[in-house]
Amino acid sequence: MTKIGDFAVKSMIEIRSKRMITLPSLNNLPSKWDEIRHWLETQVFECEVMPYPNLTEHEAKQFEQDFIDRIGCAPEEYVRIRRAIRLLEARYLDSPNELTTAAIATPLGEMLAVFGGKGLCLLEFVGQKHMEQEITAVQKALRGRFVFREDERTQLLRQELDLYFKGRLKTFATPLEQIGTEFQKQAWDALLAIPYGETRSYKEQAQRLGNPKAVRAVAAANGQNKVSILIPCHRVIGSDGKLTGYAGGLNRKQSLLALERGEVQTTLF
Repeated sequence: MTKIGDFAVKSMIEIRSKRMITLPSLNNLPSKWDEIRHWLETQVFECEVMPYPNLTEHEAKQFEQDFIDRIGCAPEEYVRIRRAIRLLEARYLDSPNELTTAAIATPLGEMLAVFGGKGLCLLEFVGQKHMEQEITAVQKALRGRFVFREDERTQLLRQELDLYFKGRLKTFATPLEQIGTEFQKQAWDALLAIPYGETRSYKEQAQRLGNPKAVRAVAAANGQNKVSILIPCHRVIGSDGKLTGYAGGLNRKQSLLALERGEVQTTLF
């Protein structure tokens, strides 16, 4: 009985560990980069990785290209993932609430999902800009600690995202919990009103809020949106039709808009 119990506990630990967001392995980097690889794997960074130690400008560019070719992301993205994992694993002893957390695979990359008591409060592409600040904001607002596990809400979100990326879902039933100022929430509600497959300019979004001059404030609020795709800030473009301002990257924004226009391309590469 003990052995079976121990096996069950071990299996649960393995399952839970697999649900953590994925830190890319650096094993495929050429050996000439061993020193900087060790630096990346062991240092605690508070800012983006630049400049690299002991590398000339030419060597740094060569390293970055090798990193992207071999690892599949940029070095600064790798560092952001490391910082995010550190935040997610922190104990937060003074936080009484548990925030259900899950890693979700999508055609455009892995996403991190966090649920508060009322609904989904964070959904972002792993390694994107500002994700650590958003994780911290959610933790402080809800006074919670992150617990990677599956429940009905994470399962529903997985199913809905799968259908969305297959072009079979236009509206989401996953409940939302918006964390932000009143103005930010109003701006996000305006995003929710943009129909699937359509776009609006920042000016049009400001007009919907009854303040046509608040274009910059609206753009800033969109930048603080913590729930990608479901709160569709990817549907907002510049007045000249150009794609602008998407923390997940303009390639992803373009792919999401192409998906909603009925085009088949749903991957970055």
